[in-house]
Amino acid sequence: RFVDTNGDGIISDGTDNSADDRVVIGDPNTDIYGNIHANFFLGKNWAIGLNFNYSLGNDIYNFQRAVLEGGHAFLNQSTALNRRWIAEGQTSDIPQAVYGDPMGNSPFSDRWIEDGSYLKLKNVTVSYKLPISDEYFRGLTIWAAANNLFTLTKYLGSDPEVSCGNGSLLQGIDAGFTPAGRSFTLGVKINL
Repeated sequence: RFVDTNGDGIISDGTDNSADDRVVIGDPNTDIYGNIHANFFLGKNWAIGLNFNYSLGNDIYNFQRAVLEGGHAFLNQSTALNRRWIAEGQTSDIPQAVYGDPMGNSPFSDRWIEDGSYLKLKNVTVSYKLPISDEYFRGLTIWAAANNLFTLTKYLGSDPEVSCGNGSLLQGIDAGFTPAGRSFTLGVKINL
């Protein structure tokens, strides 16, 4: 619902020489963010390392969702539009889909602003140090690592750790770029 914030009886964006009803919505800046590292040593040879990162209090403009749930053009839409308003008496959180959007339901609004807070298990590393020591080797460690294992968030997009670009005006915008994928790595560390 768009609101007449200045009370002049007209909902406007100021382009028609009327008073402006626009207000600031969302804030891409986090209240707090950081990393949590934990290392566990099991006996003399086994080690497990965990790296979490988190962000609290930032908002994201989900542009990808605005395109896929706007319902105003002949574009592929998400299955969320199956919940759109269709008949009188129906209750829905998605407005009626009408080509060209004559009612103005899909422009930029807080409908597309979402909480971007998250906790992500960024990296897990498990290593085993083989008990080898002779005149050629001082040590041999076999390790395995997994990246981007899971993310806890209420954000509806593919990844809340997002930015549309490097500029300050591009922060907190999800334009649908490919998120960081899950990856697995095996390695050997040789100490000579």
